[in-house]
Amino acid sequence: MKNFFVFSFLFLCSATIFGTELRIASLVLSPEQKPNIEVVAETPINGTLSLAPPEGWKIVPPTITAVADQKRFVFTVVEGRPNEKNSYPISVTVQRHDGTVLQHRQNVCVATAPNSSLVIAGPNDQGNAVESWDHAIPCSVTVHGKPIRIHTVWNRKRLCLLVEINDVEFVHAKNDQPFTAVQIALGAVRSDKTLGELYQFLLFADEIGRGHLVSLKNADSPPSLPDIDASQTFVWKHENTLRWETAIPFAAIPAIKPGEGRELTLSFLIHDAANKTVLDWGQTCLLTNESVEKWCRWKGDSIGNTILTVPRSEWGLCSSKF
Repeated sequence: MKNFFVFSFLFLCSATIFGTELRIASLVLSPEQKPNIEVVAETPINGTLSLAPPEGWKIVPPTITAVADQKRFVFTVVEGRPNEKNSYPISVTVQRHDGTVLQHRQNVCVATAPNSSLVIAGPNDQGNAVESWDHAIPCSVTVHGKPIRIHTVWNRKRLCLLVEINDVEFVHAKNDQPFTAVQIALGAVRSDKTLGELYQFLLFADEIGRGHLVSLKNADSPPSLPDIDASQTFVWKHENTLRWETAIPFAAIPAIKPGEGRELTLSFLIHDAANKTVLDWGQTCLLTNESVEKWCRWKGDSIGNTILTVPRSEWGLCSSKF
């Protein structure tokens, strides 16, 4: 019996923790472009971190010993290989000074928008986007069993987005009833890595076809949708896939300057009105729950009493997909 309790204690001390004490930030450069891998701890780490990257990758340093109150740890990829899925398994091991071990495993994606001359043009007769999104680096996730795919590219004037989701019914905007929509949060990141201005937009349609993109201004209690049209937008459904295509002018997000190597934050909520639920992109990134910064509320949203993550997922602007 004594040996059983000893075994149980050791097991609990070295148990793998998912998304509670540690998270790995999304990569903002492709693997071959030698990105940083940033590990974020919920509370200061008292110990030494080591990181196991995907097969074939090389990172430096091999280990990092935490200093007082340290909660962010940066490893650098010196050799990395991309894959078609844009999903990279990474493991972190923390050897605490008290002898206990914390392990964390997570699949991370490259969340960055390559430069492109793409023009938003809506669907073709086959239900696909007229313009090719081949230059994008898609991020594919599943939230509450529903597959979501995010494509982003940029040029000097606009940040372009294509959001695809399966198994979601389209409910058009009518009066103040709940309707299907994509809520977007774009945030600036300053040169010293601190967070800057946060902008929120709502992407929706009152019928299939041409959509609307409006700015959400008040994060506390906006009573209704502002009628500020920020961009040309299309919303359509083909077979089981609902698609939103839009371009947000950089003039509408002035604190975010377009340029290669620019870091920003970009998060999504998908309001599934038919099921009265909201799909939170930040859950897949293991972001913490809202604290100071919050998602805007608006008439017709599907948030209800759902606890959301902070609207601050790492993203980047790069020169090319390759």
